[in-house]
Amino acid sequence: MAFTVKDALALDNLKSAKVVAGLNGEDRVIQYVDIMETPDAYKWIRKNELIITTGYTIREDLDAQLRLARQAWADDAAGLAIKFGRYIGKVPSEMIELCNRLDFPLIALPDEIPYIDITHPIMTGIINLQAEELAYSDDVYKKLTKVALETNSIERIAEELSGILGKEVHIYPHNLSKEALSSMDKFKVFPIMIKSSNYGYIAVKSLIPLTEKEMIAIEHAKVLAALQRINYELATESHWNERRDLLDDLISGKPVNWDLVSARAAEFGFSLEGEKCVCIIDIDRYSAYLLRNKLTERESMMFRRSFYHIVQDTVRVYGHIGLNFLTAQQNDKIILLCPSGDDISMDWDKILRIIREKLGKLGNGVTATCAISNDVKNIMEIPHAYKTAQHLITLSRKIYGEGHTIRQKDAELYLILEKIDSISLSNSLLAPVLRSKKKDEYLLTLRTYLACDSNVSEAAEKLFIHRNTMQYRLKQIEKLIGQPMDSAETKTLLWLLLKAHELL
Repeated sequence: MAFTVKDALALDNLKSAKVVAGLNGEDRVIQYVDIMETPDAYKWIRKNELIITTGYTIREDLDAQLRLARQAWADDAAGLAIKFGRYIGKVPSEMIELCNRLDFPLIALPDEIPYIDITHPIMTGIINLQAEELAYSDDVYKKLTKVALETNSIERIAEELSGILGKEVHIYPHNLSKEALSSMDKFKVFPIMIKSSNYGYIAVKSLIPLTEKEMIAIEHAKVLAALQRINYELATESHWNERRDLLDDLISGKPVNWDLVSARAAEFGFSLEGEKCVCIIDIDRYSAYLLRNKLTERESMMFRRSFYHIVQDTVRVYGHIGLNFLTAQQNDKIILLCPSGDDISMDWDKILRIIREKLGKLGNGVTATCAISNDVKNIMEIPHAYKTAQHLITLSRKIYGEGHTIRQKDAELYLILEKIDSISLSNSLLAPVLRSKKKDEYLLTLRTYLACDSNVSEAAEKLFIHRNTMQYRLKQIEKLIGQPMDSAETKTLLWLLLKAHELL
């Protein structure tokens, strides 16, 4: 819905005007009308402006006439209307050739028409069209808003928009893959964007560009669809926040009314009956990631929120437990309380692998360390299971580094070994090695030797040293500890002491 050069020429006062060049540009939009009678008028041209002039100040300057036309086209003006008969005379052929080449309307105005009889009808036409556009926009807004408020349904908004446009319409309140978008070749697809957030797409079946009037309706529908999506997310967020509060109570270890907790759990469809396990997913070096990427507080919040939804959605889709789990987020760490036991078929390896893959894509290579507690049969044991899983995160990073998964059932030996403190180690069989000037060299040699099942040649190869050098180092270690390393008991003890030393 725009007032064009063609519309202006259809007005009664301008029917005697003639487009002498650039006829293909008569669909150019007019938003303003200006009278220019100065030699440097080309400096103040605006987009969508119809320029009216007698050309008096440039009547004998062809270059200036061509410059005015060229600059008007460059500034995306609507057209150039000149009373050629007053001062310029015959329309210059060079001007006609230029405007035809640019598809820029060059209009010859009758000399006798007063400017007011040109400007007033055009501005009246523009204002009337804007008023009509506003009335249409208001009517569409009322219809769509009424449907949105009464039905709270994106599907019904799509149906109403379809009736307004007279075209098939679909609203997708979610992201679409590139494949899905490319398959919609018979539709005009419009993203529902609020600031930088995508809330889905509106698809209108049409093989030709939509009119401005149709775009007004679509813009209203986009806003209402986004609001519907936001309201749904807020309601969902509130629901999950209540579940998070329940989990916070379960893991806190503080005295709680267990009858009340059970009643709240039942409201969410979460059963406190049966065995449970606690899983913690903790982003590695999160502070360093924020600093490295210079994320703002808002960007950090959005990242954590996306991380939370990744975990929540993955467990819901691949956990085969429906909504029978609780989730809580503590900054860069997510805690899960899930059913466990022989009758539960949760594939933790698959779930955590998918979460890590999605997190890596979200954060450009970000990793996470995961810990899973042993199963507990009583809800009173959940706080201890949580503390154990939390401790396992630190333990896993010490043993394996970042980005690994550790299970309590596989870490029992390490949980015992870490109770060996530095004082105990200083009085152990390994103490002389730890006090040696070649401590680092001997510890690496001993660790490699034991990892290779006492195979001297294999250990030497891994350390890139000669076999004789390896044997010499082992003899020096035996001298330090005061006994040979040929017995299984001695090797086992040294292996355990090495592991305990790594955990310090």
